[in-house]
Amino acid sequence: MVHMLGGPAAHPGRVALRVAAAALGIAAVAGCSAQPPAPPSAPPAAPATTSAPATTGYSPALCTAAAEFQTAANAIVGLDATKVGTEGVKAALQDLADAGRNLATAADAQFGPQVDALEQALAALGTTIAGIGDQASLSSKLGALAASVAQVEAAAAPIVESVRAGCPAIPTVETPPTS
Repeated sequence: MVHMLGGPAAHPGRVALRVAAAALGIAAVAGCSAQPPAPPSAPPAAPATTSAPATTGYSPALCTAAAEFQTAANAIVGLDATKVGTEGVKAALQDLADAGRNLATAADAQFGPQVDALEQALAALGTTIAGIGDQASLSSKLGALAASVAQVEAAAAPIVESVRAGCPAIPTVETPPTS
């Protein structure tokens, strides 16, 4: 990473923001990374019990909220903090929090316990976002930010993945670039 941006001595602030964005992007995907290898034999084994109603029983509001949440999570993965700065990072985190609250509202009736976990994770993310005032505070709170984003993603994952089958407009999970 020393070759990026002319080396850390040339732009220490930009390197810190890039590291923050990369960590947030990785954390955003960390909560969802266990999803792809999750198709065990449970859904095919029980075709006539509750599988059929679950795919058609989601409201348009829940489908939209899940799609907006995944879009906000994917935006963090692609975030270039050197271009958007501290305020841009805060805005992306706030977008994730807003999308998470909308998801919680739309999912409450069908996913009560998961919504409770999501609301707790969103509260922790809000506290962490509130503590960011400038680049120095962003850099010092990198670990807390990454952990907060990962908690939100992990709490939202059961809802989003359950809804995904019945709501084809939900974007796929993006992974950070490997440059």
